[in-house]
Amino acid sequence: MEVSETTARRRNLLISVIRGILKENYEMTREYTVTEIETVFYFRKRDIAYNLDYLFHKKDEKYILKPKKLKDVQKIIRNNHQVLGQLETAKVLFIKSFGRFYDDRENSTGFSFDHKKLQKIYSDLHPLIPILHWGMLPIISKWLMINSGRFPENDIINFYDHYDMLTALLNEIRGRGKTMETKGDDTLNKEMPFSVYTRRWGHSDVYQIERTIDGWEVHHIAINGKCAKDGEGALINNLHHDCIFFPEDGVKCALTNLWDDAEAGNLTLEELQKRLQQIADWISSVEKAVGENQPDWINYY
Repeated sequence: MEVSETTARRRNLLISVIRGILKENYEMTREYTVTEIETVFYFRKRDIAYNLDYLFHKKDEKYILKPKKLKDVQKIIRNNHQVLGQLETAKVLFIKSFGRFYDDRENSTGFSFDHKKLQKIYSDLHPLIPILHWGMLPIISKWLMINSGRFPENDIINFYDHYDMLTALLNEIRGRGKTMETKGDDTLNKEMPFSVYTRRWGHSDVYQIERTIDGWEVHHIAINGKCAKDGEGALINNLHHDCIFFPEDGVKCALTNLWDDAEAGNLTLEELQKRLQQIADWISSVEKAVGENQPDWINYY
């Protein structure tokens, strides 16, 4: 089974909706405003644009769970209620078993990873894993789902057949589990200067760049418009238009990683601006260096 970033995100959004319903003691057929969906269920602006209609359908000016998703929610909440009475005992037993193995490995420089011991622990934990999963309803790293090609709800026991998955469960028990965040929205649609030197004009040009839900928006004298997370579009077109020599693959990778970090809420606006200008400075340094020692008669770059 192939798991994509989109399907992994939608799995976590569904779990976030369920956690919100349980926390607020909402009726499952309740109608919600967009603001409630953002604040209670932790939908980002990008989720509202691309994932809202996956889970909800519009009813007048509010939103209600789609019938199929309502059934999924009801089933998962039933599973949650069935195991709550056993949850605390399961947590204690899990910590005594895998928790000790994890702590020994993390705290000892000379620890030899004992695969046979881990498999024995995992086998003994089979009865506890469904209790812990349904009882805590953890938010799972998208990469654990993508790399394993699995969603935990489809095959709980086999999903947790890995050290990293068991570690995620342990982190959830210890209060260090993944959370849904909307802090990334704080860095959306804010203009930031992007100053790049060009040998063509002999000075730096200042672009204005905004992070959007799809990538970046670029404002410049020459070319204005949208671009993807990696800058493909208006930004890269501007650099090519001014004949700027730069490490294109590296810059695209940097812009993508920067966008992802900002979307995940790992950066403040000031940190995003600083890193964005660091990319611009990198482009400028390469642009200057490529022409510094070039003989005048070559005039290739």
